[in-house]
Amino acid sequence: MSRKIIAALAFAPAVVANSCPGSASFVHASCQVSVTADATCLEVMSEMEARVAGISTGAWHDPHNNGTYSQQEQGAAELAFQRTTGNKKYTDKLKFTFEDAPAGTCKIQGCSESQVFSVADFSTNYCNLRMLYCGSHEGCKPVQKDFAITETSVSPSLGASKNPADCLKTMTMSQHFLSVQAQPQCPPSGFETVKDFDLDSFISKRWYIQQQMETKYLPKSQNRCVYAEYKLEPKKTLLGYDVAVHNHAEEVAPPHTVHDSGSKICAKVVDKARGKLEVAPCFLPSALAGPYWVVDYDEGAGYALISGGAPTLPAEKGCKTGSGTNDSGLWIFTREQKRDEALVQKVRAIAAQKGFDLSVLNDVDQSDCGSIAQVVV
Repeated sequence: MSRKIIAALAFAPAVVANSCPGSASFVHASCQVSVTADATCLEVMSEMEARVAGISTGAWHDPHNNGTYSQQEQGAAELAFQRTTGNKKYTDKLKFTFEDAPAGTCKIQGCSESQVFSVADFSTNYCNLRMLYCGSHEGCKPVQKDFAITETSVSPSLGASKNPADCLKTMTMSQHFLSVQAQPQCPPSGFETVKDFDLDSFISKRWYIQQQMETKYLPKSQNRCVYAEYKLEPKKTLLGYDVAVHNHAEEVAPPHTVHDSGSKICAKVVDKARGKLEVAPCFLPSALAGPYWVVDYDEGAGYALISGGAPTLPAEKGCKTGSGTNDSGLWIFTREQKRDEALVQKVRAIAAQKGFDLSVLNDVDQSDCGSIAQVVV
């Protein structure tokens, strides 16, 4: 690469002294913006700081690959930040200066510079800046004050991009290079099942399934009038089981063919205090049973969250179990058959906090379940 090309990459656009934060890399991507905000500079600066502070509290998140901002400096008319990409691989530095303008507006000068060798940045340096001042008109979510903005100048370095649409979506390419974006850790760090589990209470009454994940043995076509019952065996069976399991489901399409397990399914207790069981057909040795974990349970509130073991597979919005026979499935149980939407949403929130991808859950129709179909399989 010639010295002229290197110089063009390193210094385009030309920067005014002290207007950019600087970079340790001679060749790096960057972007400068000039913006007019329909708010005072104090309001703009406060909003930027609120967004950065809101990352740790959950009040705000960076839509551009879920990056993490941290504030570095603050002056009377100056703010400095740094942003680490969502995959934790790259850190960029940002600098803003502010000047009050007529009619209560504010002129903003911003600059973002990559700290490593880079050319193409897939709009990252531009989005680093834009995400801190854009408003609801641009599809952003303010924390304290929403104001209109006009970008009077956007000047990325040679090879860098300035596409606003890139700022509001998770890209498949990580910043600066064509490496794949890091996937979530699965199972999530610290994932645990319920504590101090009361098996006797759990199996005392019938459970109705309100939402469940489709698996090899639970197709969506059977998401009607689904329930589960459990009964403690007088003693462990010859094949090592402790609990008799009775599952019932019906076809969604008329004539609502019934699928009832009868006495064919059994469970063994693996860790009673943590709600860990394993389930299989009763004729199989218990060593071949698959995990059935009570992730959360509240008898008073009348719900339980059940998983086919730990969610070990990365998904689009979290982690999930498999979809085969063992190590698969996710269920929301309630004691009442009639759906309580608030309760279902509460359990979904618990599942999300545990790291589960909620998109795998499908509704079960628990209405008009008084009659039983004639065909039983």
